[in-house]
Amino acid sequence: MVVLGLLLALAMPRMDMSRGAGELGFSQQLLTDLRIAQRRAQADRCEVRVTITTAAFQIDQRVALCSGPFTRPVAGPGDAAATLGGAPPEGVSLSAVPAVFYFDGDGTALDSVGGSPVNVTIYAGVRQIQIVGATGHVSL
Repeated sequence: MVVLGLLLALAMPRMDMSRGAGELGFSQQLLTDLRIAQRRAQADRCEVRVTITTAAFQIDQRVALCSGPFTRPVAGPGDAAATLGGAPPEGVSLSAVPAVFYFDGDGTALDSVGGSPVNVTIYAGVRQIQIVGATGHVSL
């Protein structure tokens, strides 16, 4: 029992460090993807939708440039096969208020297509990402 207790005492901090590193890496990926989404909206002069659930985040464009439903995933930079979005690592919670928002052609974060600017707060574990609605500025 004593040996098992010692092994657990030594292993627990490493498991917490691993979770912390995974949380940091995921929050950095999310931050980067949000900035790319905003720039894509500005470059195309069309809305980009961001959807965040507890299980994942997804970034979509309209099926045809500036028209139709938001069903086309936004491609990552340099690799058309890679898309923006992803799931948090195990043990890392994800939430956002609001859970769905849009970047418009000016880079502003909106509560709906053609809607009003909205400030967005996203939590990836204990890390918080803020988006200023009026400017679309994304920061960790």
